[in-house]
Amino acid sequence: MPIPDANPAYEAFHRPRFAFLLDTLRPYAARAQGQARLLDVGASPLTAMLARELGLRVDTLGLEPDGEVDGRRHFHFDLNEAQFPDRWRTDVGRYDIIVFAEVVEHLYTAPELVLAYLREILAPDGVLLLQTPNAVALRKRVKMLLGSNPFELIRTDRANPGHFREYTARELQDALRGAGFEIEKVWMKYYFDARHADHLRGDEPPRLLAGTIKNTIYRMLPGPLREGITIAARRAANVRT
Repeated sequence: MPIPDANPAYEAFHRPRFAFLLDTLRPYAARAQGQARLLDVGASPLTAMLARELGLRVDTLGLEPDGEVDGRRHFHFDLNEAQFPDRWRTDVGRYDIIVFAEVVEHLYTAPELVLAYLREILAPDGVLLLQTPNAVALRKRVKMLLGSNPFELIRTDRANPGHFREYTARELQDALRGAGFEIEKVWMKYYFDARHADHLRGDEPPRLLAGTIKNTIYRMLPGPLREGITIAARRAANVRT
């Protein structure tokens, strides 16, 4: 199952986020001395980056058919099916690290149900790294005050429906605890590059001046007003599997 084709503008927009995620994961990978099993939910260019930078085998889980490429195993499972425990894909084993980055907002199933499934395939001492946009970032609050909906419409393309629901940090922490996790750390950061905010096709020219100004302002904002949420969570010891 090949990794999806690269989108240069998308990758440029997300490059600071990728770097932050890698820096956050390195201590977890180091503790396992290169033996950790890592699952990336949703194959993307980040998948190869994780394997290369962390020196780990990185398997994936997502909508594409089962397959194996370059020693990497892909498991087909639509996380929206997590609402039906009898349909859970349980033959994937357990992973020491699960990267659940920029995925939860694309699902229409309640996050508690999805997270309960991911907990099932997380090793007892493993860590889940969740990343998602902040639903109440300053940019979105301003748009709403000006009478514009900050959230996109559900798209007509079922294979790429866009964001069904964005969340606040408190909502995600509540969902994680409800699914049997303990919160280890929460980061509220601006780790995007606004110069490449237009990246639908991949060949859009960067907005150098406006983007640079936005990068400067957004990084100075208080945490709750920033664009990105990252949460590290572990399995709660007092919850039965």
